[in-house]
Amino acid sequence: MSLFRLRPEAQERAEAAAEWLRESQDQFVRMSNASLVATAKFYARQMEPIRFAPGEPVYDATMWHVIVPELIRRLEVK
Repeated sequence: MSLFRLRPEAQERAEAAAEWLRESQDQFVRMSNASLVATAKFYARQMEPIRFAPGEPVYDATMWHVIVPELIRRLEVK
């Protein structure tokens, strides 16, 4: 529940961004280590050093908010 009410179109965009983030996280969680590393390298080649919020469907947000956390999670297990 949010602290304020969004306009319907803004709420729709926020929900779409949240769904995109959930789907992306699920996709990367299911990847093999080799696929995750290859994808991380590909995304890194597409990035510029700019920060984006979680859920923004751009390479930078995916790398920093989805791929890097998954890489870290896997490294911590070892």
